[in-house]
Amino acid sequence: MSECLHCDIHDLLETHMEASDDANMAEIAAKVTEVLADLVLMVPPGDRALVLADVVANLGAFVIEKSEEMIDETQPPRRLGRH
Repeated sequence: MSECLHCDIHDLLETHMEASDDANMAEIAAKVTEVLADLVLMVPPGDRALVLADVVANLGAFVIEKSEEMIDETQPPRRLGRH
């Protein structure tokens, strides 16, 4: 593992998707969502709503940001993250 959790997660997902010719993106998204749910449940109950709101807000912001970067559809979205 590196010092960058963001990069480690991307590498794990890429390895998982490359290992299967018929990667089920909905299933992979469900697994990632389950991990996010576990993360939200790790914080004290009084903070869960705020963390969940942050997850949803960040997801929306990253989808918009990466979509705007994909003007040229031949280029995959670059990895964004807070390194």
